[in-house]
Amino acid sequence: MRPSEILKYYLNQDVMDRLLEVKDRECAVRYGESFGKRPMYFQYKGDLEILIKSGATSFHVSEERWNNPLSLSKEMNKEQLGELRKGWDLLLDVDCKDFGVAKIFSKIILDRLKNEGIRSASVKFSGGSGFHILVPYETFPDAVNGKKTNEIFPDAPMIISIYLKNELKETLAETLLRDYGIKKLAGMFKLDEDKIASKGFDPYEIINIDTVLISERHMFRMQYSLNEKKWLVSTPLEKEKIMDFQLEMAKPENVDTKLSFFDLKPVKGEADGLFMRAYDKFEPEPAKEEKTFNFEIKKIPLNTEYLPPCIKIILNGLTDGKKRSVFILTNFFRNIGKTKEETISLLLEWNKRNAPPLKEGLIKNQVEYVFAGKPYPPPNCDAQGYYKYFNVCFPNETCKKIKNPLSYYLRMDGARKKKNHSKSSK
Repeated sequence: MRPSEILKYYLNQDVMDRLLEVKDRECAVRYGESFGKRPMYFQYKGDLEILIKSGATSFHVSEERWNNPLSLSKEMNKEQLGELRKGWDLLLDVDCKDFGVAKIFSKIILDRLKNEGIRSASVKFSGGSGFHILVPYETFPDAVNGKKTNEIFPDAPMIISIYLKNELKETLAETLLRDYGIKKLAGMFKLDEDKIASKGFDPYEIINIDTVLISERHMFRMQYSLNEKKWLVSTPLEKEKIMDFQLEMAKPENVDTKLSFFDLKPVKGEADGLFMRAYDKFEPEPAKEEKTFNFEIKKIPLNTEYLPPCIKIILNGLTDGKKRSVFILTNFFRNIGKTKEETISLLLEWNKRNAPPLKEGLIKNQVEYVFAGKPYPPPNCDAQGYYKYFNVCFPNETCKKIKNPLSYYLRMDGARKKKNHSKSSK
């Protein structure tokens, strides 16, 4: 899309009006391949016009709502962010490479929300190949388990996402098999037909609710903003007509701005039942043994270059998920041959990078407890309540081949040894 065409699209007065519906959200502007400075907040057409004429290609907003978005800082810890946060919306990002499959899953989610008594949900095309579904903060209960709802982000949306995924898995699998069949699905997504037939079809191998979005200060594409890869518009839809939506409707020249993703007229308490059922059913999964994994402890040097992405992110320091990460790291270090004393030393050094740090006694007691029993791996990559739950799961190509962070490290170390052996034999 040429710069002149982008400029013409965004300077449309109706488009500008919709982009200004930010409602106390932090804003961000993308200029081609990079984002502008944060925090940002715009509320006047003059401000927006300057950004557009400066080369803005897309606009993004937070799912969190803030008392003063311009007071945000990357140095803020979890408690400080909680004090500034006035609320948050439940934003479900339906992620799939296939547009048709994404429509089906989005409709299933919307139908379930309706059955939960939620009438205020909205949906929009993401601009790529998926959809965003929003349930507004005003429909939430005031408190959950004694904690104010504005303080339980990102835990609460993650719990609700996991609940919906678990509840809808069977329906989604049946619908996709009915509409596409095993052979077509296998061909579309490069799956093994025999595996599907023998073990059953797991729909989350091909589509998911993307939990990367559910994290502090994370952004999603604003309504009526362009997508730089496809140059389609992130377009709000009528829920009842989602199956009729076609990509052609998201072309800039075809977009009608009559609908708003945010103008929902929410009813207080609509989402109470959803919260109650999600929390009642949620339990973090315990660590599971992989059938293919050898649990004999191996003495392997700690090489940060070969660590899986999740462990690297954890070791950089966290604001959320610190206690669970003690369990993850202890089991990880133990299985590569670190002693109890070495593990305590590594965790205490890691704890200095946390905001705020954990009490040293808690770390020492947890390590003592783990080393007192037989060795287990850290929790599997898909374990509920762990990596995706506090947003450290950003898989690369190697991650797709393993089910546990420890398997990743062993695979990488094995590749290193093989490479070194090959060099020495020449």
